[in-house]
Amino acid sequence: MRRMLIRSFEQKKPVEIVYLSNDGTITQRMVWITSLTETTMSGYCSLRKQTRTFSIDRILSARMLPLRKNRNTNAG
Repeated sequence: MRRMLIRSFEQKKPVEIVYLSNDGTITQRMVWITSLTETTMSGYCSLRKQTRTFSIDRILSARMLPLRKNRNTNAG
């Protein structure tokens, strides 16, 4: 999964993740990754409409999405 996250970041393509939060809630989100570390991923989250940081070990699944020309975000 990490390789795919790196590729998404490098290609500036959004990634769709299924994420398990600290309180056990599972959400599906579309994220434009702005930074990656060994343990975290930060980026613009379309669900919360703001930049968020995600623990990579809490990402249950991820897939890179095609870049949309008309995205309505402030993700740059």
